[in-house]
Amino acid sequence: MDHLLWIESGRRFAPAELMHWQGSASLQARAASVDTLVLGPHASAAFPAELRPFINPALTRRQQCDFSDCTTALLGRLWSQADAGVIFIENPHARLALDANRAPPPHWLADLQEFFRRLRLQQSGLTQSFSGIDAIRPISFSGMPVLLEPQNAEEWTALADALSQCISQGIAVYRQACEQVLRTVLAARSGKPVRVISLHDTMNTQMREDGALLRPRPAADQLPAWVNFGTLADEQGEAVDEAHPPSYPSASARQLLRLWSENLGAELSDFSLNRPYKGAYETRHFAELLRAHGAPHSGAIQVEFRREALLGEAATACLQKAGEDWPEPELPHLQKIAQALAVAGGQLRQMEVMPG
Repeated sequence: MDHLLWIESGRRFAPAELMHWQGSASLQARAASVDTLVLGPHASAAFPAELRPFINPALTRRQQCDFSDCTTALLGRLWSQADAGVIFIENPHARLALDANRAPPPHWLADLQEFFRRLRLQQSGLTQSFSGIDAIRPISFSGMPVLLEPQNAEEWTALADALSQCISQGIAVYRQACEQVLRTVLAARSGKPVRVISLHDTMNTQMREDGALLRPRPAADQLPAWVNFGTLADEQGEAVDEAHPPSYPSASARQLLRLWSENLGAELSDFSLNRPYKGAYETRHFAELLRAHGAPHSGAIQVEFRREALLGEAATACLQKAGEDWPEPELPHLQKIAQALAVAGGQLRQMEVMPG
């Protein structure tokens, strides 16, 4: 399994390792000028080596990377370098260890055991839902086995111990870093806008048995040509009901969408609000914290790029052919996108300080 991406056993990350911003100043020195936290909960495809005994040996590098949003890692770093108002924080572990965009499960081991039970029922022909028990998801969204089911109590104990260690070394540190940065920025920006963007990407196609990403997703799950903004609201960004306000103000969301469209050289129809994705745990969690902050133009958004737009034509064409590899990111292409987002961010700041 040396073809897969691994993080060495025992590697414990420090919060500062996961934070990226422009220049060499300290977080305290930068905080007052930062208004956008970009989070990468699925930015890594790498598995911690503690899980190696439990990984499907037939898994390919392409299947591993497709199970992540790994293109967002480089985009987030480039964005934070292009825009002085952005801090990017990335999760160092693949979502397999524990999904950072799911609510922290109180009983993750029981949930994983239930997932495997339902998976066996599904394989016998019975329709099953994995909603609410997929914080640790042992299969890819194309249905490929990633984590193998333990066959006895001893194996379950070994897997539980490995997962516990991985969680403490990776996602727990990522969440600590997110909270630390947000607290620091909020303290420095009393009454001023702060937004949290949970950064994701996915393709409009899933993987076939031969590795080609050509199997169309259902129409209801199709992304627009560029980006879906999720604000826990309707397709205009407005509240679904009074009890559930948008995670980001509707007028601000539409304004951001327009600026991204203009600077990326795209049409408004290449973007969507809350279709097909409304946002998940990070959006809900950070929206609640920012609601207490009370500053105008503040809130949380889940940004879901159509992965093809980030990959570029050559890398997309590679993945549409049978294979087991994953193409290297096209750096100039992602730099251009990051620069466009930085320009849009500067324009947004000017609008937010204008009277009226």
